Amino acid sequence: GLLEDELRINPDVASIRWQTDGMVVEVSNREVPTAAYPEWFRRFVPIRDQVSTYPVTLVGEGRASLGLTPSTVAAVNSVWRTLMVQVKISAAIVFTIFFLLTLILRSTGAMQRRLALATDQFKSGDYSARMQVTGTSEARAMASTFNAMAQEVQTLVQSLLTSERQQREQLHFTQQLINAFPVPMFVENTSGICTRVNTAWEHLFRANAASLVGKPMQDIFNTMQLVDTQGSPLRQTGEDFLAEQELHVVTPDGQALDALYWQAGFTTADGVSAGKICAMVDITLRRQAQAALRAEKERAEVTLSSIGDAVITTDLRWRIDSINTVAQQLTGWTSDLALGSPLTHVFELMDVPGQSPSGPTWSDVLTVRTVVHASNQVLVSHAGQHFTIEYTASPIAKADGTPMGCVLVFRDVSEKRYLMQQINWLAHHDELTGLSNRSGLGEQFQRAIFRAKYLGCLQAVCLIDLDHFQQVNDQLGNAVGDRLLKEVALRLGNAAVGDDSAARLGGDEFVLLIGGQTDVGAIMQCVDRVLADLARPYVIHDSTIHLTASAGVAIYPDDDVNPDTLLRHADQALYQAKQTGRNCSHFFDASLDKEVETRHIQRTRIHRAVVDGELRLYYQPKVNMRTGEVCGMEALLRWQHPEQGLLGPLHFLPRVENDDVIIEIGEWVLQQAMQQLRIWLAQGKRWRVSVNIAARHFQLKDFVVKLKAVLADFSDVPAELLEIEVLESAALEDVQHVCNVMLECQALGVTFALDDFGTGYSSLAYLKRLPADTLKIDQTFVRDMLDNTDDLALVSAVIGLARVFNRHVIAEGVESTSHGVQLIRLGCDFAQGYGVARPMPADAVLPWACDFRPAPEWAQAALAG
Repeated sequence: GLLEDELRINPDVASIRWQTDGMVVEVSNREVPTAAYPEWFRRFVPIRDQVSTYPVTLVGEGRASLGLTPSTVAAVNSVWRTLMVQVKISAAIVFTIFFLLTLILRSTGAMQRRLALATDQFKSGDYSARMQVTGTSEARAMASTFNAMAQEVQTLVQSLLTSERQQREQLHFTQQLINAFPVPMFVENTSGICTRVNTAWEHLFRANAASLVGKPMQDIFNTMQLVDTQGSPLRQTGEDFLAEQELHVVTPDGQALDALYWQAGFTTADGVSAGKICAMVDITLRRQAQAALRAEKERAEVTLSSIGDAVITTDLRWRIDSINTVAQQLTGWTSDLALGSPLTHVFELMDVPGQSPSGPTWSDVLTVRTVVHASNQVLVSHAGQHFTIEYTASPIAKADGTPMGCVLVFRDVSEKRYLMQQINWLAHHDELTGLSNRSGLGEQFQRAIFRAKYLGCLQAVCLIDLDHFQQVNDQLGNAVGDRLLKEVALRLGNAAVGDDSAARLGGDEFVLLIGGQTDVGAIMQCVDRVLADLARPYVIHDSTIHLTASAGVAIYPDDDVNPDTLLRHADQALYQAKQTGRNCSHFFDASLDKEVETRHIQRTRIHRAVVDGELRLYYQPKVNMRTGEVCGMEALLRWQHPEQGLLGPLHFLPRVENDDVIIEIGEWVLQQAMQQLRIWLAQGKRWRVSVNIAARHFQLKDFVVKLKAVLADFSDVPAELLEIEVLESAALEDVQHVCNVMLECQALGVTFALDDFGTGYSSLAYLKRLPADTLKIDQTFVRDMLDNTDDLALVSAVIGLARVFNRHVIAEGVESTSHGVQLIRLGCDFAQGYGVARPMPADAVLPWACDFRPAPEWAQAALAG
């Protein structure tokens, strides 16, 4: 019991053992506490379960032992509990520390983020960025410090930006200023490297500034044609280099210039040399002006020496400064003797009664300051010779009018008198023939009219024109033509007897004034005799020339008008003689004057229309009705009259069909047609164009020659694309000539068509002889063939003739689809007319051709045939 009580008192004792010699009592503590610690913790606690035995001496010499087995659980539990308390305390401390650190770090991180944001804004150019002054005292201090620094930086940056902008503006202005200079300029640094060139330099040498900047200027010069006055290339180095020198420049485009090369150094703000500014000033015009001035001076000296007039110049004291060669010859004074001598010694005039000039003389020029003219003066030369002269004396003045001296110009008037006589003769006579000209004729005319009035007789004005004289010039040359005119003038001069006179108006037109006659019959005999004389053969340079003349005659006082009107009436009569057939004369009839004048005015107006470009060519298409192909065009003449509008050929061509104007029109049409062919060929259209040639034009002897010239002018246009249309009636006038011309033209490649075939009543023999390529059926037959059986039979006959003689055939006047169908059935596939297209301007042809669609009935008729 005792032991158990002890165990209850001492919970740290696990058991008590009492051992005597005869007895062993061991009591275990049932109150031992349970381990509150983990098993692993026990290994770290140094408390061990150690059994202690204590000996006990009993009363009566007996021995016993007390064994105590302690329990470490409670101690370890105590340690564990203490440890756990400490751990909790430590954890609380650590948590508190970490919590405080977290707060501090979060505060520091926010401050750093605000700092980083403000710094980034600053870096991106937002110099107004600031930090918010919040947080801890350190954060607020840092924000205040950053904001103060940012303010200073912003102020500094703004100042720098302002300064930089000012510098950029100044630099930009400087660059604009340099580029605005028309003088080529460049800038190089102290190392000779190009740092800038202006626009004028780029334009002059055709070089881009980017390709020059950064390169040595000497290398740039070596690639350019820059040479000095000695021909050496420009060099910027060396002792012999001049800061200003003249150069000869050849630009890349081959333009040669004279330039003044100039350079000057420039420094930095500290006065340190920074490079050179160089420029080239174009002095070409100055050089040219200097050269011109030198040439002008030399030319003046040469002129003074070479002109026919004598010239002496003096100073204010009348001392001779210069004397030209002619003046030396007239005065007899050489230049060495005359220079510096008084003018009165060299230019000595003799006082001759009646030959003194009125008003001031040359000695008064410097006082009255005026120009003095004098004539019929006698000059005494150094050798005593006398010359009759006229002179002009003028003061020589500076720009402000102050006199510097006198210039004296004089000449020998005997030569002038001779020349005046010559001029007077030439003014009234024709230089080639020696006959009177129009001016001389006027004076003779007035005297002839006066004599006719005084004597009461007739005065005839005979205007004579040589027939086909131009052909003589063209075939034999102008020299033969001039000789022929002289021979004609000689014969007319011989025919002018008594009071008669002859004159040449110009070209091959002559006038013969026949006076002293009492009746018209006598005048007619005289005129016939003159024409017969002019028709006699001329032998010139071993060539015999047969030439005739036509004459128009107006008679006074039957035609009681002034001389100019008489001459105009003679011209109208001459026109009538030409129209009659040439080699004849025609007397002016006042009753027919209006009609002739009207025809003459109309002919002149049509001729002016050719010259003024009022004529137009319209084109009427020709088509193959069987295939639907556009195969050619006919050129048709129109007159764009300024007042009457567009006129057809019938309104004006009949008025000139017997006149040479029709030839001019035909040549114009050929030129225009060939030009249009060239344009269509360039556009890919190989159409044949036919032109109508009048009989008068076609019958010219040089028609083939002129046609060759036209074809040569358009050598890029094939000749076979040109077709000439000749009226059947015109071809029958001279079948052999027409045949020969056709053959010569066909040899050149040109084709022919007989126009209006069926109206000329030609025989089969004529048709066989004419080598025409195409027969054109007259539109009057084609237009009425649907209603008139005779016309239908005639059309069919022409088509049959064309087939027999192996000719092409084309029908004019196709005005409807039915006409085309009938022609296809008869065997004629080619047609033109309003049923195909009306004549149109050249610029409307291509659009029409693109839109042209043949009538479906034509294709059906072709299939049926």
